[in-house]
Amino acid sequence: MKKKISLGAALSLLALTAAVTFILTLIFSRAVFHKELKQIERLGDKFERLNELDETVQREFYTDIPEDDVIDGMLAGYISGLGDQYSVYRSEKELSAYQDSTAGVYTGIGIGVQQQDDGMILIASVTEGGSAEKAGIQVGDFLIEVEGINASEHYQEAVEAVRGEADTYANLRIKKGDTGIEQSLSVKRAQIDEITIHSEMLENQIGYIRISKFRTVSAEQFETARQELLEQGAKGFIFDVRNNGGGVLAALEKMVDPMLPEGDLAFAYDKEGNATTILHSDKNELQMPYLVLVNGSSASASELFACVMRDYAGAKLVGTQTFGKGIMQTTFQLSGGGVTLTTATYATGKTPCYHGVGLTPDIISELDENAVQDTQLEDAIAEMNDIIAAKAAA
Repeated sequence: MKKKISLGAALSLLALTAAVTFILTLIFSRAVFHKELKQIERLGDKFERLNELDETVQREFYTDIPEDDVIDGMLAGYISGLGDQYSVYRSEKELSAYQDSTAGVYTGIGIGVQQQDDGMILIASVTEGGSAEKAGIQVGDFLIEVEGINASEHYQEAVEAVRGEADTYANLRIKKGDTGIEQSLSVKRAQIDEITIHSEMLENQIGYIRISKFRTVSAEQFETARQELLEQGAKGFIFDVRNNGGGVLAALEKMVDPMLPEGDLAFAYDKEGNATTILHSDKNELQMPYLVLVNGSSASASELFACVMRDYAGAKLVGTQTFGKGIMQTTFQLSGGGVTLTTATYATGKTPCYHGVGLTPDIISELDENAVQDTQLEDAIAEMNDIIAAKAAA
């Protein structure tokens, strides 16, 4: 039998419910209000200090103020104040160049340069088949001028002047490294894919792949090299990530996927400790002997490559302790530029975060710089030969 509730009781219940709702809403609103108030106070303090500085500069600075440069510098200073070497503000032009570099695709003539202690600009690399090579520019030559800009006196400006739209020409003055003769050249700019993967078949059918950087273009280059070596009968692989400072995580994931078991294998952890999968592998997996060469300049994505290959593919690491960068950066587009921020630590599902520690190789091998041969690679080859022999005997 259902009990009836009186009108008075019903009204009392509604009043009580309304009161509780009001109190909870008030508590929540006060919390939000106080949070917003603190935010306003924080921004207000920043604005007051900035306004005071701006008024002083506008009043006292001895010449006209380059407002755009000041704003870029101000924003860069904000990020610099975080004290994190990996967090960077970039102007619109700098952001575009950065995005090109991470993709591994850029417009240029196909040279890499280094400024020496005496100020001379050495041409340290020349892209095979590129415009510079076709124009006769060689490694060891020197870059004297670009579009009339003295390269030694205005290094960054000259380097930027080499870039431009595809199918336009860069006017250069080159000094030949072997003869000292200077030449004026007009070299056609073109879109260039950076070569980040180098491969060859070593003795005893050992496939060797060196990964110099992890760029967007690296994934396809790596898979092409891996497939070619497999078709040639590779019995095992040595992956060389020595002196590799890292790069694009998405490229790394594509590269290791065919060699790893199915599942979520690596995770990023934000400041609240929340985990997000950053490396997933499908069910396709090629099991075979793997070694990874590492050293103290193997950092970030190259360390993660080595770590997941050891954790999930049974690879042995050969070389010396790695750099120890287990934090990741994310780039955000802003009006007039962008910012790259360190947003998380990361780890595999088996190895905890190694930031500031690095990875200890299974086989310690120091590089003998006085030796004719690459002693670390020789140690890796010897280890791979033992693994292959043991597998054949089994």
